[in-house]
Amino acid sequence: MVLAAIGGSEVPVLFAGPQGEFAGLDQVDVGPLPRSLAGRGEVNVVVTAAETASNAVTIVIE
Repeated sequence: MVLAAIGGSEVPVLFAGPQGEFAGLDQVDVGPLPRSLAGRGEVNVVVTAAETASNAVTIVIE
């Protein structure tokens, strides 16, 4: 199971798996984002797979 959290809000994971074009590269598609994130500015994104959390990545939501 793969989970995603953006700005502390759980976001649905639509796809998690091999990217397809580049060997060894995986991709995670998430969405839709909750409206509560609108205008939040900088937020952290954390993906958890097999009970292991990724390092946080910062994105900006306008």
